[in-house]
Amino acid sequence: MAEATVFFVVPDFWTSYLALGRRRRGLAATATATAGALLGGAVTYRWASSMPEARSAELAARIPAISPAMVEKVDRQLAEHGLPALMIGPFTGTPYKLYARSAGVQDLSLPAFLLWSVPARMTRFVMVTAAVGGIAAAARRTGLSAPGRGVTRIPGVTPEAAERIVFFTAWAMFYSWFFRSVGRE
Repeated sequence: MAEATVFFVVPDFWTSYLALGRRRRGLAATATATAGALLGGAVTYRWASSMPEARSAELAARIPAISPAMVEKVDRQLAEHGLPALMIGPFTGTPYKLYARSAGVQDLSLPAFLLWSVPARMTRFVMVTAAVGGIAAAARRTGLSAPGRGVTRIPGVTPEAAERIVFFTAWAMFYSWFFRSVGRE
C-alpha cells in the first residue's frame, strides 16, 4: 500500500527477498502485495479526484524519483489509451501511484481502474519474484553454494550471505539506474 501512495521502494523488493529461501513463499506474498497495491491505488485515486489537477500533479512530483514530466507523461498515456495504459508502467519503471493519480484526476471508473491494476501489478511482482527465487535455486543446484556444507565458491562466505550479497547488489543497481534515469524524466 505504501508504494502505491508515497513510498518509493517497490513491493517486489520484499517478495523477491522472501523468494531467496523459499520461492513459493515469495510467490504467495505477491498476492498480498497486489492487494496492498489496490488499496493504495484506491486511496491515491480518491485523493487525486478530490483536489485540483495541478495541485495533485505538484504534490506527486515531490515524491522521490518523480518529475513533473513523468506526471504529464502518465496523464497523456491514460488520456490516449485509457486504462490499458496501466500495463505500460510496470515495465518502464513508471510508478503505479501516478496511474492512480491520473485515473482519479481524469475521473475514470474506479472499479475498472482496480480491475486493470491486478494484471498491471501482479505480472511484474510474479515475474521478478519468480526470477529471483529461480536464480537462487539454480545457484544452489549448480554448486555456487553448497547447502548443508555451509560453503560457497567464495572462501569464507556462507551460501546465505552470498545470496544476500547478490540480492542487495542487484537491487542497489536497480535503484541506482532508476534514480539516475527514470526519476529524471
